[in-house]
Amino acid sequence: MRLSTNSLYQKNLQSILNTNSRWQKSGLHLATGKKILSPSDDPMGASQSLIIKQAQAQNEQFQATRESADKLLSRQETILAETNTVIQTIQETLIYAANETLNEENRLDLANKLQALKDQLLSLANSKDTNGNYLFAGKKNDTPPFVVNESGEVSYVGGTTSVNVFIDDSREIALSFTGIEVFMTGANVKQADGTSAESNIFASIDYAIEALKMDLDYDNEETVQQFRDGLSKAHNGIDNSFNNISTLRAQGGSVLSEVDRLLALGKTLDIEFQTQISQLEDVDWYETISEYVMLQANLQAAQYTFMTMQSMSLFQMK
Repeated sequence: MRLSTNSLYQKNLQSILNTNSRWQKSGLHLATGKKILSPSDDPMGASQSLIIKQAQAQNEQFQATRESADKLLSRQETILAETNTVIQTIQETLIYAANETLNEENRLDLANKLQALKDQLLSLANSKDTNGNYLFAGKKNDTPPFVVNESGEVSYVGGTTSVNVFIDDSREIALSFTGIEVFMTGANVKQADGTSAESNIFASIDYAIEALKMDLDYDNEETVQQFRDGLSKAHNGIDNSFNNISTLRAQGGSVLSEVDRLLALGKTLDIEFQTQISQLEDVDWYETISEYVMLQANLQAAQYTFMTMQSMSLFQMK
């Protein structure tokens, strides 16, 4: 086998270039802290990392949805709790209003108090969520769901379907109840005659206000009976609404607990994903630093040998 000065030169030069390339790449591993700089570095590891990152991205999307749902459901629970507090005040007022020893001025004061409580309930019914949307308006959440006409009657003009979101692969929830479900759909409370109690909480309050504003004549049994019937109808309707909202609060609380559980699970999954990605992509610092130093030494040795051989030829070798 024949060797020439030129072939030795090319062989040593190529060795220097190869070592330099490996040394520079080792330096990139150190600089980035990553052992996979391109899929060719570890095709299997790169593929596994991509799959895990996709799962991590999906988990992050669900986490964002869960956080938003948590805020909305918490806001809903706060409003419903305030609503039941107002209703309890109305119930107490109705019990007091049934006292037939009250004079006309007393009854008018109670009617005005009930009107103020009705206005307070209307304000709660038209509450907004943390994003500025009307909480109980369903999908028509850009306008107030409840409106009042000139005679004081309250009507629902919001959406009949709620806004739903997926908080997991196969779990869909409503972000809030609609106004119809909360304020205009009653439980199974019955009147004395066996008929269903009023389900519209605002109409129930109107029955009481109307009764309290009557020109009550205790010598006229008919007007007295109308007064009693009005308050009874109002009382049963208010009880109906209170029971309904209490049931909805329990349902909403159950969903809120589920969202909180999935939030905690999502945080745990994110840590696991990060750990798995790190195991696949991150360098072993001891190993990488050792390789970098070794390649640097090899490169320096190759460069020294090359410089020495530049002044030699095969005729000078013995």
